[in-house]
Amino acid sequence: MSFLIPLISRGESASSSDNVLWNQDNVYIMDNHRLALWCWFQKMKKENRYNLLHIDAHPDMSDSALKYFKHDLWKMPLEEYRNTLQSDINTPLFRWDNYIEVFLQKYPELVGLTVSATHHLGSSKELSREIKPYDLVKYTQNLFGEVGFVNDLPWIVNLDLDYFYSAAPEKMELFSDEYIECLSNAIQKGLTNKMIAVLTISLSPECCGSWEKAEVMLKKFGYSLG
Repeated sequence: MSFLIPLISRGESASSSDNVLWNQDNVYIMDNHRLALWCWFQKMKKENRYNLLHIDAHPDMSDSALKYFKHDLWKMPLEEYRNTLQSDINTPLFRWDNYIEVFLQKYPELVGLTVSATHHLGSSKELSREIKPYDLVKYTQNLFGEVGFVNDLPWIVNLDLDYFYSAAPEKMELFSDEYIECLSNAIQKGLTNKMIAVLTISLSPECCGSWEKAEVMLKKFGYSLG
């Protein structure tokens, strides 16, 4: 295991600041979801296609980066990815809300089935199929369990911990510990049986209410994910 971005301080993440990126095998943990796209390209293979499961309070599907994206993510070092700017406004090209559209629109040859489970905060956009919270546990259990799914493509699972917190100022937990345990167990099964090619987890501390709340939720997942 290794820190690709060492955690020096629990600073603001906002739309484009990175405080930590951790990796073990095909699991990445970050505070800012914008790094997820770079992580996927570290584990994907050019000759394959991948299904995408995006679990997040937000769709993360702004198209703001598309006009300015003229890069090769297969060859892009992490620091270049972090520091590449959107030229007209001199701000980071990759933000917490625009990396998915780069994947879908600029690399369509890599894209299989796309599924989202979101609360549509900030946008009504969704992927090809939207899974409601009351169906998510059963869906992932079937998906990564014995039932399997309609194709044999490997999965990218893109998880933001803010999915489990309310949008209200107090940021209350929305789901029971049993719900979270069942979901994380299903994801663990997908990692174990190699159905999941890469798992990216974002802490998103501001959207969870604080670093402390985000880390509490991460710890709940950690017990199941090992």
